[in-house]
Amino acid sequence: MTTVFKAALGVCGLSQQEAADFLGVALPTIKDWCRGSFAPPTGVWQMLAGLYDQIDNAAQSALDTLEIENFDRRAMNDVAIMSTGEKLPTDGAQAAAAAIFLLTRLHDPLR
Repeated sequence: MTTVFKAALGVCGLSQQEAADFLGVALPTIKDWCRGSFAPPTGVWQMLAGLYDQIDNAAQSALDTLEIENFDRRAMNDVAIMSTGEKLPTDGAQAAAAAIFLLTRLHDPLR
């Protein structure tokens, strides 16, 4: 069974280890939350919500400023840096922003 917490990590592009590092908790705690053994505290959800907001803002900025035709796909994970000038806090978050940019641009090329 996939828990909402595990799905939230996926949406934010976080591996369990990245989540532990980002949230400042031990990896076994993340695993417990992913299994649904324990509920994460509200502050954890707020941190994930803030990260999601950063990812969404980076993807939206990329959609507003980058053209897919001129985009070097080897640099895809750098989409947040290229569009906002700032790196997201984890590699997984960088990849999530790039995926949102790419999938949205391919789905709606005029966006």
